[in-house]
Amino acid sequence: MNRSDELSKGIRTALDLEGGALSASTAQAAAEVLRRADGRRGLGSEHTVVAFAGSTGSGKSSLFNAVSGLEIAEVAVRRPTTSEPIACVWGEGGDDLLDWLEVPESRRTWRESALDGDDEEPLRGLILIDLPDHDSTAYAHREVSDRLIEMVDVVFWVVDPQKYADFTLHNRYLAKMSAAAESTVVVLNQVDRLDAEQKKTTMGHLRSLLEADGMEKAGVAAASAVTREGVPEIRRELVKMIKSREAGQLRIEQELADIAGRIRAELGRPVDDPEKIPQSDMLIGAMNEAIGTSAIAQTVHDDYIRRAYAKTAYPPLAKASRGKADPLGARHGGDREVLLRAAQPELTQPQTARINLAAHEVISGATRRLPTAWKRAAAAAEDQSAARISADLESAVSEVEIAHRQPGWWGVAGFFQWLFFILTIFGVITTAAVAVLAFFFPEILSSTVPNMDLKVLGLVAAAPLVIGIVGSLITSILSAGARRKGADEARAQVESDIDRAVQSAAKDNVFEPVTRLLRKHKETYDGLS
Repeated sequence: MNRSDELSKGIRTALDLEGGALSASTAQAAAEVLRRADGRRGLGSEHTVVAFAGSTGSGKSSLFNAVSGLEIAEVAVRRPTTSEPIACVWGEGGDDLLDWLEVPESRRTWRESALDGDDEEPLRGLILIDLPDHDSTAYAHREVSDRLIEMVDVVFWVVDPQKYADFTLHNRYLAKMSAAAESTVVVLNQVDRLDAEQKKTTMGHLRSLLEADGMEKAGVAAASAVTREGVPEIRRELVKMIKSREAGQLRIEQELADIAGRIRAELGRPVDDPEKIPQSDMLIGAMNEAIGTSAIAQTVHDDYIRRAYAKTAYPPLAKASRGKADPLGARHGGDREVLLRAAQPELTQPQTARINLAAHEVISGATRRLPTAWKRAAAAAEDQSAARISADLESAVSEVEIAHRQPGWWGVAGFFQWLFFILTIFGVITTAAVAVLAFFFPEILSSTVPNMDLKVLGLVAAAPLVIGIVGSLITSILSAGARRKGADEARAQVESDIDRAVQSAAKDNVFEPVTRLLRKHKETYDGLS
């Protein structure tokens, strides 16, 4: 796809935008440019259409005759102003183009004849048109001239030493044709009336005026229809245009690029990355705060600690903890959905209002550089999101599953806690028994263990107690650390799950509609570059 095709596609995309994205004048101008571009492309590049435009008395028709080598256009007193376009065609064909240009059949001439030999062969494929005077007092003449100036491939503006600086010429035509400067040649005619110094000065002034018009890339030539000065050079320039077969395509591309730039100016510069929404964290934070993510996560944390303590703490302490308040507000063991419902109250109106306010700030910030029509589209998307974002948030969070964690280490820790507790009880019993026997019934103790030192016997009796106490202490310390780690992981997991649900609700109701709008704006803008 060449550049003109890409621009055409981009302009059509812009014209298809809804809601007054473009001003009426720009949309109308763009549609007209597309119509001309499609019409000209459909007629091929076998012919190059060049128009001679100029004011009354500029010698335009005389120069047209000089270049064509025929007395085709009426000049001077016979017809002081050109009223209808006149076409001279080199070679065969061209009727389709002339029909499209609406040049009357009676005003068409085919240039080459047997008398010319090969003299005119380099110009085959040229359609040269003498336009009505652009300053004619007859509106119909000006209308024809203006219409064809926009349709032809190249415009040769013929000016004379008296009126080359005419305000109307520069303000109404040349300055507005700056986009088509490369398809424009300004010819200072009637230079035979100037001496060398005057010619140099006038040409310099003409060039400065063209620069002021933004026509720096326009061609500039000097000619005289009377002395034929500059005519061979004009014909050589025409030959170059014909051989390149690019004049028509170049003019189309210039016109498309110009209207594309006009549309881009109305669209405004797009954001660099439509996927990055400013202040998105603010909305996520407001939604998490409203839905009580921290409260839910803390409840999960506390519930894990309570259940883990009941399974892994020192048995008497574990049993005592069962009488303490349950994080769920009731004795544990019910459906896990109770946990979510207990920690997640329904959104209140103030909470919903805070979410909608945060969404408004996000949407406004993301679209602040867009033109009014696009902001209206963003506002419509905001209205839709405000109506459902809170309900979608509650629904998304209610679907979050909170895992009923009961890791295997709880059973192992509980086993050792009971083992060491039993050892402790057994050690207390044996130590007490040895102490009672030693104090009150030493003879029984001596007869039972006659050869054992009393101290050694005491140590043996106290060994289970020491092992039980130390083992329980170590198991309790290790279990406490594992409980904290597990509770933190459970809290982090539910925070992550709820945050994903919040992100999903924000994406569906705010981020995706805004991103879609920004992406469309950027794609439209980039398609016009």
